[in-house]
Amino acid sequence: MIGAVLCGGQSVRMGWPKALLPWKAGDLLSHALGRLRAAGFAPVCLGPAEWANTHGASYLPDELRDCGPLGGVLSALRLGDLFLMAVDMPWLEADEMRALAAVGEAARILTLPVEDGMLTALCGYWPGELAQPLAAYLQGGGRKVIGFAQGVPHRFLRAAELSGAGVRPEHLRGLNTPEEYAAAVDALRGEEDAR
Repeated sequence: MIGAVLCGGQSVRMGWPKALLPWKAGDLLSHALGRLRAAGFAPVCLGPAEWANTHGASYLPDELRDCGPLGGVLSALRLGDLFLMAVDMPWLEADEMRALAAVGEAARILTLPVEDGMLTALCGYWPGELAQPLAAYLQGGGRKVIGFAQGVPHRFLRAAELSGAGVRPEHLRGLNTPEEYAAAVDALRGEEDAR
């Protein structure tokens, strides 16, 4: 199964590409790629080619341009089943990724988690057979993950189901603001100091 990390580009809120923000001994992208490898996925980057190249990773260009993140998802789906993760989810562990993928793989439907009442649209299991429906959705002008998900067989995993599968819902939180990133760095330092 492919493990795709959605890198994005320049973050308006952050003032810097999230993928290149420092994390542990590298940056968020190197951390994400390492966890995808540890989970047993073949990692690919959906984002700027130069970032993939500097991180020794495979890169997939968007099959359809100007479609937001779903253009890259479509490219990855052309290769088969996909575990997708946004680059700004540094707490999600390899075993949790495998667990999320396994739930979706067992049902063979789009499987996305819900964290704190919000759909975590850019993380989850996408079966390869969604490539054609997604291409049609994008060609018809659709751009939102939730809009696409509601038109195909799907499963949204809520907190109890996530916990039952061995996924800590709080590990699905993304880093969307400078304050969230700073708090995550502080938490990481606290963990390292406690060792």
